[in-house]
Amino acid sequence: MDGYRIALFLHLCALMAGVGASGLVLLVMLRVRSAATGREALPWLALGKSAARTFPVALVVLVATGAYMVQHSWTWGTGWVDVGLAGAVLLGVVGDRLEGRTARRVAASLAADPDAPAAAVVRSRIWWTATLVNPAIVVGIVFLMATKPSLAGSIGALVVAILVGGAVGWRLGG
Repeated sequence: MDGYRIALFLHLCALMAGVGASGLVLLVMLRVRSAATGREALPWLALGKSAARTFPVALVVLVATGAYMVQHSWTWGTGWVDVGLAGAVLLGVVGDRLEGRTARRVAASLAADPDAPAAAVVRSRIWWTATLVNPAIVVGIVFLMATKPSLAGSIGALVVAILVGGAVGWRLGG
């Protein structure tokens, strides 16, 4: 067993942790969306907040192990490597700045008046779009790792993933 295989194992474990947390967050959002009041939605949002703690750890492990594998078996400056790294940075930005910030605003709004109808608050297109763009980015990055396309192909694949995730999120948020 060598360092590359251990890094690959840890890389895949981090990917599974992130995907599992994403699935749980989507379930939370669907339950929040069906809640009649803030009081019904708030426990689900607390669960989503707990699940979201997985993302920064998974992202750090993904980037660190990915960097190790590139350093030992690939080259920096390869199209799919650069676009994959840019996608990882985008995951952090979208997750923290859009999805996380919007979730905190939704929770605060629902907590301020827990007996008010929740429907208007939880139908945030930004929240839903950010929540579904991130898993789409992950699928795009996995596609890059599996197929190793050129720079142009890598950019195209990631853009398509973002557009598909964004369109589904935009639709669900309306």
